[in-house]
Amino acid sequence: MSRPDSALFAAGHGFYQFAITRASFDRSLYYNLLLQPSLAIPDHYFLQGRWLGDHLAEYPSRDSWIEIGLRNGFVTPYFRREGSSLSELLALMEGSDRRGFSAEAQRIAERIDRTPFTASYWSSLDNSALFGAALTSYLGAEQAPMLETGLDPDDFIGFWNRSRAWIGQELAIALERSSSLLGSEGILLSQLIQVSGERLLGGDRGRIENISELLSQVKSQVGATAERDLRLYYTCACELYNRSLANTILTAGNSPRWEPFVAAMDLWRNNLLSGEADAGGAVDHPDELIDVSIRLPRPAHLRSVSGDVLLAIRRSPACERYFEALSHWRRTPTDQMLRDELVDSLRRYSGEIMKHVGNEVGVLGFRPHFISKVSDLGGIVEKVPGVVQGFLAVGATAGAAAADTSSPLIPAGLFSLFCLQVAAKYVSPSEKAKVLISRRLGVRMRADITVSHR
Repeated sequence: MSRPDSALFAAGHGFYQFAITRASFDRSLYYNLLLQPSLAIPDHYFLQGRWLGDHLAEYPSRDSWIEIGLRNGFVTPYFRREGSSLSELLALMEGSDRRGFSAEAQRIAERIDRTPFTASYWSSLDNSALFGAALTSYLGAEQAPMLETGLDPDDFIGFWNRSRAWIGQELAIALERSSSLLGSEGILLSQLIQVSGERLLGGDRGRIENISELLSQVKSQVGATAERDLRLYYTCACELYNRSLANTILTAGNSPRWEPFVAAMDLWRNNLLSGEADAGGAVDHPDELIDVSIRLPRPAHLRSVSGDVLLAIRRSPACERYFEALSHWRRTPTDQMLRDELVDSLRRYSGEIMKHVGNEVGVLGFRPHFISKVSDLGGIVEKVPGVVQGFLAVGATAGAAAADTSSPLIPAGLFSLFCLQVAAKYVSPSEKAKVLISRRLGVRMRADITVSHR
């Protein structure tokens, strides 16, 4: 079952975590769950890499944002075999030479299996065929894709020229090995990294589990240039894999890493799609870009917010109006009145998010607690810049001295309030977010936090 209003959680791709930090993962997860109608997570994205497991570990009471989403239908898991549990699928994938699984994969699978949800089906065979065709077409082309901005800080053109000597043979070997395992034509990332390892490190290097391991070995044994080229190669491969998977499960794709050469990949894809649209007689419209500023809680603070708060936010009238306005605008993205309604509802909804999260973590991003003496301020003092720390420390010492000679509550209490006022200027649980709205982009805060208009 497809979800046309859903987006693929691309930052959850375990093989891609060589380029995705935990902070980037958190930002993508939390903001997508706040702004997307639905988030799609395929079975192997739960189990590969470490970031999703680390997210679950933050919530020992099983009220993580992902589990709340699964229980309430706005996180949709996609399983490659109908009627199977995630634990059974893990055994199936390990038995068919899939790789990159977290050391905690079995524990993660068992925990997810204890959560009630309804899974949708996706075809691994279809995706491998689509990915193989896209990878071969893109990286096997004679000319490098055009960099729209003209900037190339990653030396992508240099990588492209150097890779012409080996790319054709490498893709052919990966296709042959993958097709043998699949029983049909396609490419598996697990086989592709093995072929790359044999090319760079020799055929006797043994089994390579993930891209991070491969990059580390190549950098230490071959050199920095080879490692940089390999990093560009697998960024392209993972981006194309995420796009192929989004097409396979009929959801919107997004990109957790936005570089000039990644933008060139979308320009290449858009040129193909625009040719199909022209053939169908599509009418083009000017693409007016609207810039909207809102405030959202910082992802680091959202780690301390339970999934129950997310559920309260998603059930609020402000959230309902935002998703209603989004749905109407997506059907007619050129309608200015519907766009204005979307902008207004988004601003009100961001205020609702801040209100709920503020009640949970407090004005400074800390859980509210009573400060009874000056020594309790140590945790707050550590959060502010060094000069301010010194100022507060001197005041705290004076407050403590006063507390020894008079009432322990009045001086300490007054100075506690003063410290909170000063620290509030430097520690904020929220950040300004710029949201771009256009017919072509959809609603985009970042490349990996994009609500497509389609």
